[in-house]
Amino acid sequence: MSTAPVAATLDRRTVTAFRAWLISLATSAPAVVMAGGIVATYAQSGVTSLPLLFLVIGVVVTLLMVGYSAMLREVSHSAPYYAILARGLSPEMGVAGAAVALLAYNTLQISLAGLFGSVLAGMTGLPWWVGAAVIIGVVALIGRMPIRAAIRFIAPVLIGSLMLLGLFVLVGISDPAGGQFTGKAFSPQGLLVSGGGLAVALTFAAFAGIDGGGSLIEEEATEGKPGAVVGRGMLAAAATATVVYTAVAWAMQLPSGPDGIAAAAANDANLPFTILADHLGPVAGVVVVVALAVFLAAIGTSSISLHSVITRYTMAIAREHVLPASLAESDGGTTAKAPKGASRLQTAIAVLVLAGFAIFGASGETMFVWLSTLGAMGLLVLLIIANVAAPIYFARNRTSVGAGASTAAPTLGVLLGTMILGAMLWQLSSLLPPSVVPPAIVPVLIVAAAVAGYVWARLLRSRQPGVYQGISHGVPLSGFDVPSAI
Repeated sequence: MSTAPVAATLDRRTVTAFRAWLISLATSAPAVVMAGGIVATYAQSGVTSLPLLFLVIGVVVTLLMVGYSAMLREVSHSAPYYAILARGLSPEMGVAGAAVALLAYNTLQISLAGLFGSVLAGMTGLPWWVGAAVIIGVVALIGRMPIRAAIRFIAPVLIGSLMLLGLFVLVGISDPAGGQFTGKAFSPQGLLVSGGGLAVALTFAAFAGIDGGGSLIEEEATEGKPGAVVGRGMLAAAATATVVYTAVAWAMQLPSGPDGIAAAAANDANLPFTILADHLGPVAGVVVVVALAVFLAAIGTSSISLHSVITRYTMAIAREHVLPASLAESDGGTTAKAPKGASRLQTAIAVLVLAGFAIFGASGETMFVWLSTLGAMGLLVLLIIANVAAPIYFARNRTSVGAGASTAAPTLGVLLGTMILGAMLWQLSSLLPPSVVPPAIVPVLIVAAAVAGYVWARLLRSRQPGVYQGISHGVPLSGFDVPSAI
């Protein structure tokens, strides 16, 4: 059998806790959440206590991230869900989880091309798919760079986004309706409306992808136990997102008041930009233009972050021969600067999906909503199952992880996360725009991906037992050659 050198390891000691925080938070795209997600949630749900809901959902996400991060320190793998489920449950469940992860991260990433194309079309009059194709091309170029080079694009956009959101919060609290603050934004009664379930689903979607920093574990800068640095970065990102989104949701309702925010958001899809323009006087025009630029750039950097996650997942699994070995190739010899084969595959998938939506006459907004919903739901399912696996793993293995991270947080996270998943399933028809495809296709695709992964693992068990036994154990210490084909 012929062999070809592939990357055995990614470029080590390049990802600090700060860089993991950057990647994780950029994936969530705070500027996009402000300009799109929060406005849509107010307009569609009628919930007045959205700031309280962001706080609650943020706590749930953080609980789920505690168990996930604890497991990451034990499995130390660039495809975390794949390894966590394989070690905590079974190799078959690991490959099933890998299939769902690749589906979820890919659909979430590709959805952003639809959003970018839709926004650019509204500004220029170009067909939406032109802008979508441009962002896919840009991401393909940057995605082939080392992670430290990609961060040079991501960091200034994320910092600029947080500065913009900080300005927006200051503007909002400077002029509350009636000249006074009320406690309605944080009243539980504001959640008890018919759109409460929809608000829960949309609010969780704002946090989708914040777990992606786990795929950088092989590149983390640490002399201690792998996963500790990346875990701190992800937990900090979850906490940051919780605080920022709660503050922005509160500031957005202050100018109109809690009783008027639903109507204001429904009547003005550009509400955050309108609020800035109305309160900044002579500099308003410049600020709004800069805000729009930051918004578009944030879509791009979120897409870059997700591309980085996807390629590391693909490369790590391909190294173990569960996927074709060609997907583990890179330009860097035995120490990869970035995955090459996996990057090409992800770009090709994005192009094919874009072509499909464009050929069938769908809009960029439809592409964004459908694919982002599928991605968010898939990642929530994985977070829940990873936290089911955590207590099982820790019960079987003697570790230094305390009961809080190994059992209490995962158990509570699973309970609350399952409630959020139930709300998403219940509100699927409200989450998704009308289409010839029924909303039920979303959970069906997630289940189908899991079943396909499980069946593939069973085939490996019978036909390639060596590959099966190596599932989740292929974290390399040095360069090696693997077969060019399986």
